[in-house]
Amino acid sequence: MKSPIASFSATCLLPMAASLAIALLVLGCSPTLRAQSGSIEYIWWEAESTKATDFPPPARNPFAPLNPQESSVLSGRQWIGVTGDRDHSLFLEYDVTLPKTASYQFFSRKFWQHGPFRWCFDSQPWQTVGKNVVLLDDASLRQFVGANWVKCGTVELAAGKHSCRIELLENSGAACFDCFLLTTESFVPRGKLKPGEKYNRAPAGWFPFEPDADPFANSPIDLRYLNEKNAGENGFIQAKGEEFVQEKTGKPIRFWAVNTGGESVNMDQASTEQFARGLAKAGVNMVRIHGPVWGRDFRQPDKDHLDKLFYFIAALKKQGIYTGISIYFPLWLQLRQGSGFEGYAGKNPFALLYFSPEFQAFYRGWWKSVLNTPNPYTGKPLSEEPAVAFAELVNEDSYLFWTFNYDNIPGPQMALLEKQYGSWLATKYGSLAKAFQSWGGGPQRGDDMSAGRAGFRGLWEMSHNKDRRSQDTATFLTLSQREFYDKSYRYLKNDLRFKGLVYGSNWITADATVLGPLDKWSNAGCDFMDRHGYFGGPHEGPAAGYSIRTGDKFDDKCALLFQPNKPGEQPDFNLPIMDIRYNGKPSTITEINWTPPNRFRADTPLLCAAYGSLQGTDGFFFFATGNPGWDQNLAKFGIKTPAIFGQFPAAALIYRHRLVQPAQTVVNVNLKLDDLFALKGAPVSAPLNLDEFRAKDIPTGKSAEVTSISSLDPLAFLVGKVGIDISKDGGTSRTADLSKYIDRNAKKVVSQTGELSWDYGNGLVKVNSPQAQGATGFLSKAGTIELLDMKIKSEMEYGAITLVAMDGKPVAQSGKILLQVMSEETNYGFDAPGAGLRTIKEVGSAPIVVKNLQGTITLKRSDALDLKVTSLNFNGYRTSQVRSGPAIALEPKTIYYLIEK
Repeated sequence: MKSPIASFSATCLLPMAASLAIALLVLGCSPTLRAQSGSIEYIWWEAESTKATDFPPPARNPFAPLNPQESSVLSGRQWIGVTGDRDHSLFLEYDVTLPKTASYQFFSRKFWQHGPFRWCFDSQPWQTVGKNVVLLDDASLRQFVGANWVKCGTVELAAGKHSCRIELLENSGAACFDCFLLTTESFVPRGKLKPGEKYNRAPAGWFPFEPDADPFANSPIDLRYLNEKNAGENGFIQAKGEEFVQEKTGKPIRFWAVNTGGESVNMDQASTEQFARGLAKAGVNMVRIHGPVWGRDFRQPDKDHLDKLFYFIAALKKQGIYTGISIYFPLWLQLRQGSGFEGYAGKNPFALLYFSPEFQAFYRGWWKSVLNTPNPYTGKPLSEEPAVAFAELVNEDSYLFWTFNYDNIPGPQMALLEKQYGSWLATKYGSLAKAFQSWGGGPQRGDDMSAGRAGFRGLWEMSHNKDRRSQDTATFLTLSQREFYDKSYRYLKNDLRFKGLVYGSNWITADATVLGPLDKWSNAGCDFMDRHGYFGGPHEGPAAGYSIRTGDKFDDKCALLFQPNKPGEQPDFNLPIMDIRYNGKPSTITEINWTPPNRFRADTPLLCAAYGSLQGTDGFFFFATGNPGWDQNLAKFGIKTPAIFGQFPAAALIYRHRLVQPAQTVVNVNLKLDDLFALKGAPVSAPLNLDEFRAKDIPTGKSAEVTSISSLDPLAFLVGKVGIDISKDGGTSRTADLSKYIDRNAKKVVSQTGELSWDYGNGLVKVNSPQAQGATGFLSKAGTIELLDMKIKSEMEYGAITLVAMDGKPVAQSGKILLQVMSEETNYGFDAPGAGLRTIKEVGSAPIVVKNLQGTITLKRSDALDLKVTSLNFNGYRTSQVRSGPAIALEPKTIYYLIEK
């Protein structure tokens, strides 16, 4: 066992503030109670320096560091750990001496979510840290092995000596501990660094992004005021035409939102409140809580989880933040033998919910517990809670996606659906035999006339053959899926009396043109339409779908250039922000992200805010975040980073205050339902031949009614609204003259409103409205960018610069303006040499570093010399740097500026 003195030597040698020069005796050592800038008090000890334990010694730790680089990740350069089966519960004991009586926050740095444990001081009640504990940061030793800070809870302790005991809750599996921390102050986890310490490291030309803990004091860019005092105080959110409105006022509302996983509700209450306050400050007014509500037995909701969920929703409500609830995704559940569903042996139940009455019964039980159980923190069930804006029926599943096949759905379960299909065919044709006879051809898998069953064509064959059997298959699957959504909608609204909104799902199909509109129609009985959208360059690796690892291959890709997916292909004109309005209903994107690795992320918030406003998108839900603080390094789906969350203030103001005008509908496609059942498809994806959409068919400067539109110009989304209406009778379609807005020779598109322009030849988007102006893309290449009230001249190769009036006035008269600047971000030490598809040599580690900000912003106002410009820090608080003048020289490390009259 390592010497206690050696284990604390680094801490003991640290300087201490004079006012807190108090020596402590912990494990025979003299660690110090330290103050950073005279404020941060803490006590820190190494996990391997125990008073007593039955853990194996560090030398026998199966996860011990294998080299100096791995050792450097750990506090004290090692940790204590175990794996495998054990015949008893292992424990750790420590003596800790405290200098004062106080309420202490207790933290542990441990191995991911492995090793659930309980802890106590002296004879106080045990507190538990379970498997789903929220991870506050991440530091990797090697693949699959990392150290993460977790908050264990809060404890009241008197001055003097105390005993701390840790006990594992499982007698098998992995568990590792690096160090422990008691603190009376806010703590920003940064790997092995102690409270108040920062890495302060960045390559030349970059700066580290390391915000202090936010005290939530008076910040000029705190957007909490945008939200209601309590979410729902103006009644339930309702769908009215293409918009969401507040029940009592009729006022339209949009949602600038984030996603969080179900495990996030496991934060302690203080952290949950900090999480909610931080989101509100950044302009967020909704959170989609995305996670299962069942426990070990999927048939039963987890009562402890529900209690935490209820508190989480109540805490968001107090910050004016609405909640959307997503409780079912087939990937969260694996059905095994003995589950009651014959044939499953560790498979995800794709499509099962649509046709299995037994599975639907469990599903309805989850919703009943979630919506009808009284919330002890508000006194009312969620069904009557106006702060709960919506319920999502199914996440990312569909009969019409590739997961619907005979390999995923076991024979005994597929037989149930084949029987339902056979009954439907018998009704349509008079008998199943007549259906087979009408189709012609030989039998296929699943056909069993004696059992009344008909088999299913594969999706590719169905969407390409389009014969009668394919048409019947598509029709049945669509109607069956529609029936599920409609029945579930009625169950939530009528049986459970849920007063919020309900929507179906958000998934893609195996064929966007042929099957896509059928899937959308199956959702159309619900209150609004939803989808998901991600953007990024190629990323190849064994786990590239959810992580970034050394050895992965990737290439950067800029959304502004519409680059082909592969060399030699046509430009890829599809982006997640391109939003089709279906049947005149509100439309949301409940998952969106420009995923790393990709140096071109800074355009994301401004594109969403500006073009979402243009198209009338009703909600953007960035995916995802799960803890109160900032991300310490870039992960596959991280958004609490400077390029994304750091740009929320200006983007949220633009989007929520409607500082960019909505456009009129420039293309509206009317489709006949029977034509879709006949697999005639719809023009919902970018055509291979862009000339199929012919402007010469439309009178110049006017809109025209046409019998049909064979393909939808994807650039129409950058001009104005695009709608598709699906009905029994169909109707004429309408399209505007797009030629006056789209110049393919120059590779430029301007919006119908004239406030937005997109130069996809040079990769530059400009926003130029009276109250919001800016540019994103390749700024240095653009030279001087002239806008209504400012000029931008920047040496940054790529970035985003946004100017937003904060007082409701035009920029030309505003007395309070936010200037926001961003460039590129990456992990410190990220190394992927070369160009094109290249290999990641090092993923890097904390901190996130940002490329230096450069440029000059010149205000055109006649009173520009009288304007006061104040730099703000990363948390939006004023610094001492105040200046005036029409020309604002950007500082290398300043993201926010306040301009005041």
